Amino acid sequence: MAGKAAPAKAPGKRAYHHGNLREALIAESLELIREQGVRGLTLREIGHRLNVSRTAPYRHFADKAALLSAISKTGFAKFAEDLERARDRAGTEFGSRMDAMARAYVRFAAENPGSFEVMFGAGRQPQHLDESASAEAQRAFAVLHEEILHGQQTGAVAPGDSLAFARLAWAMVHGLATLRMFDDQKFTDFCSRALRRGLSPGL
Repeated sequence: MAGKAAPAKAPGKRAYHHGNLREALIAESLELIREQGVRGLTLREIGHRLNVSRTAPYRHFADKAALLSAISKTGFAKFAEDLERARDRAGTEFGSRMDAMARAYVRFAAENPGSFEVMFGAGRQPQHLDESASAEAQRAFAVLHEEILHGQQTGAVAPGDSLAFARLAWAMVHGLATLRMFDDQKFTDFCSRALRRGLSPGL
C-alpha cells in the first residue's frame, strides 16, 4: 500500500536549508517589505516564510527594531559602496564625480526599495547626518562630504561650510529619489548641474 503523499507547502512559504540564517532573515525581510511595507514585517512571519522554528529568528534579533537596525546598516554599507564606485569610475573632475554619485543615489533607491524604506522611512531620524548614527550611515554621508571638500580644494566649490554644502547636495538628490524619478536620468543630470552651479564660486 502506497504511503500518503507529503502535504504541499503553503503558497509563498520558502524552505530554508543551510547557510547563514541571519543573512537569510535580512534578505527575506527585504522581500516582505517590498510586498507589504515595513508595517507588515514581523519576526514570526519571516521565520514562517523561511520554514524555521518560531524561536530561530530571535537567536539573531531580539525584536523587530533590532532587525530593522541590521537592515539599515546593511543597506547603508551597500549604499556607500555604490557611491564610492560611481565616484571613482567618473575620473577626477568634480562635476563628473558629482553627477555620477547623483545617478548612483537615485539608482540605489530604485533597485533597493526595501532597504531604502528602512534607511529613510517616514519618522526615522536623518541618521546620515547624526554623529550617533551607525558607522555605515556615517560612511555613506562621508563619501559626499569628502567630495565637497575636494571641490573646495580644486576651486570647483565656493569656500564656506562644507558640511552645510554636503547636506544641501544630499537633500536635493534625496528628493529626486524619494519622488521616484528613477527613469529620468536627464532630469537627474539637470538637477546635479544646477546644484553644482549653486555651489560654484562667484555666485
